[in-house]
Amino acid sequence: MARLAVFGVAATLMIVGWRRGWKPSLRVTLLTAIGLRVLTMAIGGDFKPYDLNIDFHRAGINVLNHRDPILNAPQTGWNYLPTYAIFLAGNVFIERHFGVPWMMISRVGPILFDLGVVVLVGLLAGRKHAPAARFQYATNPLIIMVAAIHGQMEPLCLLFAVGSFVLIRRDGPDLTGRRVLLAGVLIALAISVKTWPALFIPALLIGLPDWRRRCRLLAAMSGALIVLFVTMPLTVGTPVRQLPKVMSVMLGYHPIVGTFGWSSVVMWLHPVPTAKLLHDPFSAAIGSVGSLLTLVAIAAAVWWWRRAHPVDIAMVSASTFQLVTASHGVQYLSWAMPFATARPTRWTGLMGMALSVYAAFGYYVMTLVRNWRQLAPWYYMASLLVIPVIALALPWGRRQVSPAEGDSEPALAGAVP
Repeated sequence: MARLAVFGVAATLMIVGWRRGWKPSLRVTLLTAIGLRVLTMAIGGDFKPYDLNIDFHRAGINVLNHRDPILNAPQTGWNYLPTYAIFLAGNVFIERHFGVPWMMISRVGPILFDLGVVVLVGLLAGRKHAPAARFQYATNPLIIMVAAIHGQMEPLCLLFAVGSFVLIRRDGPDLTGRRVLLAGVLIALAISVKTWPALFIPALLIGLPDWRRRCRLLAAMSGALIVLFVTMPLTVGTPVRQLPKVMSVMLGYHPIVGTFGWSSVVMWLHPVPTAKLLHDPFSAAIGSVGSLLTLVAIAAAVWWWRRAHPVDIAMVSASTFQLVTASHGVQYLSWAMPFATARPTRWTGLMGMALSVYAAFGYYVMTLVRNWRQLAPWYYMASLLVIPVIALALPWGRRQVSPAEGDSEPALAGAVP
């Protein structure tokens, strides 16, 4: 009941704040954000997500012992550049030397990163809408659960990614080459934590005024990623001869299919034993088809909104992924929220609430029932109810940015004032 009570408080604050246009100060917003996240972490301490409790802990131990986290993990245990694994190694050090429980220290980082995203959402929204946008993001139950319950990497990904968008805002002559280079480094860091922030690259490029700056951003991004990869023998002890294998693992990774959207129905009609999901030809085919479909759909969506505001394009890219992907995790639902909150449509609040309810059922209900394996297919297929809400909340009326619209004071057609 305590979990539902905290969820209800956050949801009420988000809905009432959205409808009444609350615009509290940054201090009040951050205090509210901290309070909700700490409470959520406290009541969720007995819930131990497998990836946070096992995969992340193992990755931290490996890096602390100067062992490659990919080569020393089971399949799908770790599939990323070492950026977050190095951070997790610090958490393991604190756990071992200061006695802080893993399920506490591993959630502190995501909560702090999430507070940074709250601030950046305000900067992304512009001076007029910043207080309302910050508060909406701070009280969004989905965002709170991903950080304080699941302890996921998404908050750090979003911190870097949203920061890159803040840097490229065109405020006149201040869009210097240094800011563009730094934006490239930030999006590279986001991709190094998890690969999905690559979704935002088209929006970043469209947001820049000329190809000289676009090439500069791509060069900075590529250079940072290359440095992070080739220095893995130094940072995490990867044998040089194993670097091609590590690259193959990172590029070939995708989550298990059938846990969201259309693929959940396909896998329900053609069930595959859980133990065989990673190697079954049918599930592999669904994953391949889903990957191709996702790439085509995102490319089409970016083209359709190519003249829109870059923040809208980022929201569209992330949301399109949710609409068509075959491979999914609940935490993925947070990807579009900073951009949707900074530039809301009339239905953004409804989307935030629908996704929060869906995620809460997974985090709070499915983890408490004994026969969750029997209920899981029905939960996955329930995602078909939230997919239309995601589509409804897309900025359909903002396919072209107004010539009079400035980045600092965006005109939000259809948004609740």
